[in-house]
Amino acid sequence: MLGAYRVVEVRSADGSSPAPQEISERFEGRLFTLHQLEERGVRIAGANVWYLASGQDWQLKLEPAV
Repeated sequence: MLGAYRVVEVRSADGSSPAPQEISERFEGRLFTLHQLEERGVRIAGANVWYLASGQDWQLKLEPAV
């Protein structure tokens, strides 16, 4: 998949705690293009990647798929 990324971490907005499993498992084990992530409600703003779920923002850490 060209331009594919893997979500390697999902944390709270301030980065202090990991997201609950029901949120992080939405991205586990799959590769996504940036467009596919945006279709799923992920906001990409430069180096910052955000996902709104359960009434709060979550930071996503992306890594290019190898």
